[in-house]
Amino acid sequence: MRTVLRSACLGLALIGLSEAAHAQAAPNFGTANQAYFRISATGFQPLNTVDGPVYTTGVGLVGEVITRHGSGNSLFTAQVNIPAGALVTSIEFDYCDNNPGSNPSFLRLVETSYTGDVLATTPEVYSSHVGCSYALADVTASAITIDNYLNSYHLVFYHNIGDGTESIAGASVGYKLQVSPAPATADFGDVPTNHPFFQYIEALYASGITGGCGGGNYCPNNPVTRGQMAVFLAKALGLEHQ
Repeated sequence: MRTVLRSACLGLALIGLSEAAHAQAAPNFGTANQAYFRISATGFQPLNTVDGPVYTTGVGLVGEVITRHGSGNSLFTAQVNIPAGALVTSIEFDYCDNNPGSNPSFLRLVETSYTGDVLATTPEVYSSHVGCSYALADVTASAITIDNYLNSYHLVFYHNIGDGTESIAGASVGYKLQVSPAPATADFGDVPTNHPFFQYIEALYASGITGGCGGGNYCPNNPVTRGQMAVFLAKALGLEHQ
């Protein structure tokens, strides 16, 4: 089964009830906040199925839910769209399974290169309770940092046929934004690589938010005017007046 999963994952890049629901979702900014990307059951498409995929409705933990499943052992996939540079921290698998037993269904995140080669995967998150429930896993140790230019990211749901009632109700991927790693050399003469704010000043410069104070310097100890602050904030947030 793992061999089947890996073979199916190789083509992902070429095919081009969540934790956030249990707790208030964090804003999509800041390196300390946990943010979430949510995918419903209808967002999963068949990668391979025995007799074709099926949508069904039923009563879940908090009312009616839509679930997706196949009539045999099947793979479904959903593309994950997360900001570049973010670190993937968690996966939540929302499922309905009347017979998890020794053959549970599972969900995992797969990172593939632009040529379709598997670069990294998270551990599998399994269905483990009878009925509709969810399974949450901390996947920070997988060290998957989003690179939307070169790589693609997909959730893969393996549907174990069991007694035919296994299905996915949705999924969530948790992530945290990060500051770009510090470069090897300094771009400003007055902010050397051992400066305590080197990484952050370089991130501002690389993002086009600041060009320094002139003469190849940044002037890290100079006060910031209201005008300069307006430039920093407008460029950092990409503000646009309609």
